[in-house]
Amino acid sequence: MPYKILIVDDHPLVRDGLAMLLSALPGGAEIFKAATAAQALEQAEFHTPLDVVLLDCGLPDADGGSLIKALQTRSGGAPVIVISANEFDGTPERMLSLGACAFVPKSKASSTILNAVKEALTHGNHPAQSTAVAPPVDRSSTPQLTARQLDILLMFEQGMANKDIALQLGLSEKTVKNHITALFQALGVVSRLQAVRQARNLKLLT
Repeated sequence: MPYKILIVDDHPLVRDGLAMLLSALPGGAEIFKAATAAQALEQAEFHTPLDVVLLDCGLPDADGGSLIKALQTRSGGAPVIVISANEFDGTPERMLSLGACAFVPKSKASSTILNAVKEALTHGNHPAQSTAVAPPVDRSSTPQLTARQLDILLMFEQGMANKDIALQLGLSEKTVKNHITALFQALGVVSRLQAVRQARNLKLLT
């Protein structure tokens, strides 16, 4: 049975491109499309249960972050992957904290999105597991992380939430989010799990 996937983006070219990309999934895919938040909620409810939702967080009629939980509810608990042209200002971390299973910048290669979808289909709606796979990092140049970023990596390993990290380090949550965004960029990753894996690969964590 083909996977049921909802693509939510206000640009037809993006929707069609993603649909073509996902049609290559093993087993096939039945693709549904929406250009607005209202259409997305309607499609999710009508076609429930869905297997995965791809959501642009820059919709004209709503902030994508506010839609994540609603789409999960309407779609029968489908994992939501956020795709966005805005990969800075703490946007990735905010989307993950709101329940997205992965955040994929639109600047990434199509294979990154495809890998994110495969991960979501395998692991379901679990942000700690289902993540977008970042392009390989050149390990000949290990990123130089600050002491604060290394502290945060250790806390990622322990599964600590932003609020707990902020309390532990005596920082505001906004400052913690800024550190996390810089950490993700330094490691070339898009999620906490990837950050820990990449840090281990680079021998930054033991």
